[in-house]
Amino acid sequence: MAMNLNAPSLAPVGLRAPQGAELQRQASTTAVDGIANTFSRLFDEVNSLQLNADRKVEEFATSKEKDVHGTMIALQKADLSLRLLLQVRSKLTAAYQEIMRIQL
Repeated sequence: MAMNLNAPSLAPVGLRAPQGAELQRQASTTAVDGIANTFSRLFDEVNSLQLNADRKVEEFATSKEKDVHGTMIALQKADLSLRLLLQVRSKLTAAYQEIMRIQL
């Protein structure tokens, strides 16, 4: 009653299901794409807040009606979002450096 656990697959190489390193590569690519999309969206949101703050400052300087509160709120939102983005970048950089120090 011998069992052959390592029987070769009869499917052509191109038709085999991904295994081992290929599965890891696909999972890694999917994770990187997800992170890239998230950061792209974050960059766009921060840029939008910065542009809105710039527009509010320009309106404040040129219009007769002074919206001090709206201008200050827009400036604070832009400042806070930029600070948050910089903190996330710092944490990711530190995590990357820590991972690179790990010896296999």
